[in-house]
Amino acid sequence: MENILYRIEKDIEEGRKKKACDRLRNLINQFPDDLSLRDKLGQIYYDAGFLDEAGKFWILSKDKEMEPAVEIYKRSLSYSGNAILKDIVFRGDKNVLSDYALNVLKDLETDSLKKTNHIPEYKKKYKQGSIGSNDEQSFLGKVGVCLLIGMVILLPILGLIKLVELFKSLFE
Repeated sequence: MENILYRIEKDIEEGRKKKACDRLRNLINQFPDDLSLRDKLGQIYYDAGFLDEAGKFWILSKDKEMEPAVEIYKRSLSYSGNAILKDIVFRGDKNVLSDYALNVLKDLETDSLKKTNHIPEYKKKYKQGSIGSNDEQSFLGKVGVCLLIGMVILLPILGLIKLVELFKSLFE
């Protein structure tokens, strides 16, 4: 992750803010519990003059400097808890959030439930296989690799046997 953060800093220094934003969004998807990534992305948008977009990523932070941008963001979505929850897409673990961030999410969820009878929920983006547990996957993966190696070894041997049979039949 440190390597990617270094690349992000380099991108910002060299004026490639779009690339830095893309990298930060990918990091946010990989590490949804790390709110500092959201703060950093919000800062890039703030510096570029996109206050509403900065507010979107700062909404879970308690910094006083961020409040005007967060207010602009909330106003742009008509203060709709449902719309805000759908837009910020928090996939992290709520148990590791600060009290402030947890209260913000609870308020948005309460508003969403009151106005739409629905609270948007997002599943974690951790890569999970469709076969079963990791132990089963690794076992099946090992069996597959062994079968592949066996085929790679067996095919040339069978080919050589057939070639020898062909030569024998030609010279007899």
